Amino acid sequence: MVELMQRKEPNADQIAQILKQDVCLYASVLSEVNAPHLGLRKKITDLTHAITLLGLDRLFAIVRLAALKNSLGKVERLDRFWDSATEIAELSALLAKKLTDLDPHDAYSLGMMHDCGIPVMLEAFSDYKAFLRTGNGNKPLEIKRIEQQQFSANHFTIGGEMADEWYMPHEISQAIELQVDLIDVLSGKVECNDKTKTLICVLTLAKEVSAIYRRFWRIYDNKEPLMELPLVLAYLGLPDVDYLDLREDLLKELEKKDMIS
Repeated sequence: MVELMQRKEPNADQIAQILKQDVCLYASVLSEVNAPHLGLRKKITDLTHAITLLGLDRLFAIVRLAALKNSLGKVERLDRFWDSATEIAELSALLAKKLTDLDPHDAYSLGMMHDCGIPVMLEAFSDYKAFLRTGNGNKPLEIKRIEQQQFSANHFTIGGEMADEWYMPHEISQAIELQVDLIDVLSGKVECNDKTKTLICVLTLAKEVSAIYRRFWRIYDNKEPLMELPLVLAYLGLPDVDYLDLREDLLKELEKKDMIS
């Protein structure tokens, strides 16, 4: 599949035939192309047509994420985890579109995968689930330190490595790993390009909005205000008042979505 999609002139019919062999991928592609935000008047059921409408970049992201979710879903019931990841992914895409020139698809992929190392840690370490409970409320840097001390691994680094293995763009893989080092990233102590910095900033805002809305992964259930927020807003060139208005709009949209569902 990867080789076929990376050709100079990929064949949509051949890609469709492969997708039809996997129910999860098939459903994911059709679900995306028929999503309300695309505004199509008629539901699409033809995979070849769906591939043409979505474009290969978006299709590749869908395939990667669906395959990842399918493989990690074997760990145990992770419905809450994926609900949280989906919410943050959607918020990241919206914020990227409103505040930056990032491709919203990149921001969505980052939001969906930003904590993908957690299910891997759950699978690898029998006592990691207990850690998630006791670590509730710790800040990301403290979580990384404790994970490294207790398990000789941390889910941020693992997540970045996984993203590389799934052929994600380098900036996304880097943002997954460096999200915990936000202050050092924005101060220039950690070297990365502007796209990575912007992705991390967008993700940080998405996580804050989601946390306020009470649905964010409980390991980060910290009641204190986000200390890094002024740095993020300054980097994005966004006044405090404008962000507060935007955040309020996003919270209302989340509430409206929940009422509909």
